[in-house]
Amino acid sequence: MFAPDVLVLILSAGGPFDQVCINYTSEIPKIKAQHDIAQLIKETSWPVRNFRVTVADTSTPGSRPTTSSLFEVPRLVNTSDGTLILEPFISVLRRFHCIEVDYIVGTPFQFRGLQDFESKWVKINLTRSGNSYRYRVRIKNADFQQLGLPVKQATNQAGDQGGCGPVAVRALIIVCLAVAASLVAYLIASRFQRK
Repeated sequence: MFAPDVLVLILSAGGPFDQVCINYTSEIPKIKAQHDIAQLIKETSWPVRNFRVTVADTSTPGSRPTTSSLFEVPRLVNTSDGTLILEPFISVLRRFHCIEVDYIVGTPFQFRGLQDFESKWVKINLTRSGNSYRYRVRIKNADFQQLGLPVKQATNQAGDQGGCGPVAVRALIIVCLAVAASLVAYLIASRFQRK
């Protein structure tokens, strides 16, 4: 498990807009946080409203100030497809080595979206708990032009390529065929012995 350099929190309570908060683990210039949102708008054409950047200056000894961007966008949770939007956040924040994107979904939701994924650019792991979906993203190479993440998880067909079903079923068929072949060989051999 890793500590993220930046945390994106999306609260989808079922209304027409989702609330988004991008929390940087250190203080960054407000202009840089504003640039990130401008890049997000450029990449997605999302209408962003109620945008503000805050710097939390804490008086706790040993703690550092952090920067956060808060805004609202039209719903990012697709309840009919069961998918969550991930790629734009990764693309805009790819200068960070570790990114976490957390969705909290407040409406009934049948999840069918991306789970674990790895390419030469990123490694993504999903942890689900109730109505919470936490993506941990490790940037392996930030030089991509377009990440091309699948929206839905690809079905694993590795065990079904032989046409006979999953591996366990094929193993059972092989054992049955071997037993049947042994029985046939035994019957033939015993018949020849009698003659």
